[in-house]
Amino acid sequence: MVAAEEKQDGPVSLERAVEAYLEAIADSRTKSIVANHTSVSKSFLTYFEQRRPQPGLEELEKGDLLAFLDWQTHERGSFTPHTYNLALEFLKRLWRFALSRNWVEEDPAGEIAYQEIETPVPTVLTRQEMDRLIEAAREDDFQRALIGLLGELGLKKKELVALQFADLELDLPEPVVVIRYSGKLRKKSRRLPLFKDLAESLRRYRQQRQAEGDFSFLSPLVTVTGRQVNNILVRLSRQAGIRRVNPQILRDTAAVHLLANGRPPEEVSRTLGYTPRGHLLEFLPRFQIWIEPLPDVAPEE
Repeated sequence: MVAAEEKQDGPVSLERAVEAYLEAIADSRTKSIVANHTSVSKSFLTYFEQRRPQPGLEELEKGDLLAFLDWQTHERGSFTPHTYNLALEFLKRLWRFALSRNWVEEDPAGEIAYQEIETPVPTVLTRQEMDRLIEAAREDDFQRALIGLLGELGLKKKELVALQFADLELDLPEPVVVIRYSGKLRKKSRRLPLFKDLAESLRRYRQQRQAEGDFSFLSPLVTVTGRQVNNILVRLSRQAGIRRVNPQILRDTAAVHLLANGRPPEEVSRTLGYTPRGHLLEFLPRFQIWIEPLPDVAPEE
């Protein structure tokens, strides 16, 4: 965390505040967040240079920030709530950073609400369809593992294909799978409890791989490509007599079924690996109809 500085005698320029903020997040945020905030910061500086030469950070008020957001999202192209929210997120983080440095006393960005994002209702499987899909995969422990990890725990396909046997802690009283991140998040991970039936399938699959030889705990769990995973899911859904599924449908199904089981949205969001930003801007809009009020999962088609 950045140490607080003494309040400056004069106002802190926007250029200095933005430069310091971007430097502070360079090694602590993901590459995409740094790139997005760098892009917004350029528009931010350009806008205020045009309208108020050499402004101080503390001089800007809520109305000034709203005017910038309007310019950023309307005058520079087609308006989208995502563009607005991305710019607002930059402002909120910049002012929180400035508060931590004692450069400002108030946070006008904190008073501005994010735009609501209308997102298509995701396609999900009913409980009956999911049961039939699991049953179709049950004869093959590898296929059962694919369905469980994607459709019960909500892993992304890229998380699935990155798993190693070392990420499976199957001999604990409560078995878990550890999802490890890469890049700037490589020190982070999330531990997901495994349902009993899924854990048993994974144990049998591990024994099968060990019996085949050339096995280590660093061996990949999934020995097929992402495209082949898609093909397996198509075949299993046809065998189960349900609609065609893919990894995203199974991930969304996992989220909806966890919500329908009474799990708090924040917990489900963390289970699926959403960041706090993603929870607000992606998870809540995507699954809103299952959150408040909370109906049953999608009806049979």
